[in-house]
Amino acid sequence: MAETLAYKVGKYSDDIKNIFKGVYNDFKNKAYSVYKFELEPLEYDDFIASLKEGLIDCLILFEDEIPTAFMVYTTEISEALELNIIHCLGDEHLNEKRRVLMDKFMEINKDIIKDKVVTYPMLGSQEQFTPEITNYGFKLVGLAVERFIFTNLKSIEVYRNYKQKSLPEDYEIKTWDGKYCDEMVNVINNAFKETSDALFDPRFASIEGSKDILNKIVTGVYGKFLPNATSVLLYKKKPVGICFANITAGRIANIPLVGMLKEHCSKGLGEALLYNTMKLLTEKSGLSLSELNASTETDNYAALKMYRRLGFKEDYYYTQAYRPVQ
Repeated sequence: MAETLAYKVGKYSDDIKNIFKGVYNDFKNKAYSVYKFELEPLEYDDFIASLKEGLIDCLILFEDEIPTAFMVYTTEISEALELNIIHCLGDEHLNEKRRVLMDKFMEINKDIIKDKVVTYPMLGSQEQFTPEITNYGFKLVGLAVERFIFTNLKSIEVYRNYKQKSLPEDYEIKTWDGKYCDEMVNVINNAFKETSDALFDPRFASIEGSKDILNKIVTGVYGKFLPNATSVLLYKKKPVGICFANITAGRIANIPLVGMLKEHCSKGLGEALLYNTMKLLTEKSGLSLSELNASTETDNYAALKMYRRLGFKEDYYYTQAYRPVQ
């Protein structure tokens, strides 16, 4: 273990299982309020099981032999090394503890980061570490979380007063069908390979990576897939655009992505896809939803305006950090 000031850092081991439980549960109790998590974190025993199965890794910071902070990361995204959370007990010396953990993370993974992007969504209070993270070679993208709250009367009024435009000739919108899979991989790749999404999720940059994203959406890895609320844009009977929908937690629906082939952009078709999915969710799904959410870059003004026109509101912003291969 490496000594830094009063701290030392090491990987999880079973000899600290009991004492570390309190630190983990402190994070779990703050996952929604402090870190803006939407999915329920793993129960402690399931978390330990995931560590032992190699699905995730955990670095623990000790202060006077007592664990007081930890970092979780994973290589589950094959093209990237994903840093999931840095959590510290209390409010003192937070960035110092984060630096110590980050130093160890960079040291342990020095060979991996030669070939892989490192991605780190700095949700909630982790944004305090934003100025520090750039010292490790990370670049930053601002993301806005958009929410449509089904009990918000003003949002409902905006949605109900929305005037749907007729689709241009040769275009139509259908719901998801598995037969679209092969062509939709190309749509996803074409729509996102040159966007900031591909910087922190390099899967978008390749056909194989885009296929992995599609497979994970439709098989429920990112939430319960809703094929009957997923809108597919067809041009002359061929798929050219998509608005996916899923359930991420309880009564919360999510739009994982909206995209289309570049030659069909700037025609209001993305907005038509999103509106169609909202109609399917509100009028035909039979679901009693509390909210529908999505995220977009803070400088993607066209997307921000699209969501606002349909009654969404920006709920909060966070920094998506990524470290390119150097």
